[in-house]
Order: sequence, then C-alpha cells, then structure tokens
Amino acid sequence: MTSDPAPSSVAVVTVCTPARADHLWSQRRALAAHLPGARHVVVLPERPGSAALAAELSADGADPLEVPAGEDLPVARCRNTGGDRAVGSGAELIIFLDVDCMPGPDLGCRYADLPSDAVGVGPVTYLPESAGAPDPSELAGLTDPHAARPFPEHGVRRLEVDEFGMFWSLSFALHADLWTRIRVEFGGFDEHFTGYGAEDTDFGRRLLYRRVPVVLVAGAHAYHRWHPVSSPPVEHLQDLLRNGAHYAERWGEWPAPGWFEEFGRRGLVRRRGDGWEAVPADRHAEDRRPGIEG
Repeated sequence: MTSDPAPSSVAVVTVCTPARADHLWSQRRALAAHLPGARHVVVLPERPGSAALAAELSADGADPLEVPAGEDLPVARCRNTGGDRAVGSGAELIIFLDVDCMPGPDLGCRYADLPSDAVGVGPVTYLPESAGAPDPSELAGLTDPHAARPFPEHGVRRLEVDEFGMFWSLSFALHADLWTRIRVEFGGFDEHFTGYGAEDTDFGRRLLYRRVPVVLVAGAHAYHRWHPVSSPPVEHLQDLLRNGAHYAERWGEWPAPGWFEEFGRRGLVRRRGDGWEAVPADRHAEDRRPGIEG
C-alpha cells in the first residue's frame, strides 16, 4: 500500500521551449489533477518567447527559470539547473518529467515509495495521434506501456550494471539528498552533451557504474503525447555525431548503434576508425548522379 506524498515536498522538473508550450499546458493540467500542490519547476532555455512564457507560468503558479542557451539546446544543463532549484526550494522528492509527458494518477505516490538511495524509472505509454490532448481523468484508461522496457507488475526491479540502456529521462525520480550526492560526486548530467541525444544514456550508465541503484517502478505511469518524429532522427544528425563521439570517448563505444547503421545505409555517415563521421554534402550530390550505384 502506497501513501501519497505531501504535495509541498514534491517538485516536478520539466525542460520546455516556447515551441512546446501546448504540451506543457497539458502536463500542468494533469499535475493539477494528480499531484496538486507540487512545485512545478519549468526550465526555459533562452529562446524568442521564453520570457513571455515564463511570465504566464509565474501567473499560473509554476516556478519558471530561464537558462542561457546557444544554438544547441543545453538539455543536460537545464536538467541540472532544475534539479538544483528543486533542492533549493525544499523539495524532498524530485520528479523529472519530459514536457510531452502527462503524469498518471499514481505517479507521485509510486515514486514517493522509492528507497532513499535509488533512482526510479516509471513506465511510459506512447499515446496515438487520435488521443490528442486527453483529459487527465482519461489517462488511466489509455495505459499501454512501451514494450521495450518490461516493468514489474508490483514493486520495483533493480537494473543490473549492463542494463543501463533501460534508463530513460522521460520520467524518473529520486530523493533530494540523492540528487545532491550525485551532483557532488559526478556533476549530474554531463553538460558537455548539447542538443539531441546520449546525455540520458550516459547519465544512466554513470549511475550504475558508480553503484547507484536504478529501479523500474511499477505503476508510476506517465503518458507521452503524440507528436511527429522521424526514425532515425535525421534532423539531429550533427548533434548525434558530436554527442556520440563524446560518449564513445568515455565508454569506448558509440550510443544508438542502430541509428548510425541506418544513417550509414542512407549515405549520411561513414565509418572512421571505430567511430562515425558525416559524409560531405558534395559526396551526396555525386551519389545522386546517373550511373552511380547506391
């Protein structure tokens, strides 16, 4: 039997750009229904419109803060900043929730039962396009967790060291004291990762490497709103190459091997030693000439 956390002791940390404001307001409606009174720390990388969104959020009772950002979105720095803000606000439990995820009715109480020394990861349902922006009361009936991560039916299951790939940053939680320890010991998310990709895989791997327990938490459901995606994410290729090289420098292997193999089949990247590099644009043009076999 789980017990509801005291709302004032919970902080939910979300990173959002103005372009994702629609998802953010859906998330806030679900928080009001399922975690009323929780502090909502919304980290806004500086973009056109972020100041106006911050003002709206303040008026709505959230806790927005803007983070300086260059061309590449500093997701790792934003998560670190949000976690630190949550600790500074007096939160005892910190829930990190991606902006396109809506919390289910039991997410807060399931995460509240986490062991004090563990990071918990909850199941995520990817909603179909037809679901639109569901009312929070409808979420439980839409539950259909992503099959790639087999969660226990009850309680928690601790990940083994070689299961670091099962950590995801869409929805995870930990107690404030553990966040503070992680920040002191290895800095939290590695802020050398910018833009899209690898910072969460690296974070999960460093947790397990340093013997911080990571557990899959039954019933801590979140619901990911549909939005267009590409697979593999070609629009993020330069980010993935940069972040992949940084990841490989630490771990001796590249993340997301399936994506890079597909990029290679499409002629966008090629092998360089044990890693990958972009194929120059002029080579793409040559490959499109008549008589060149693809």
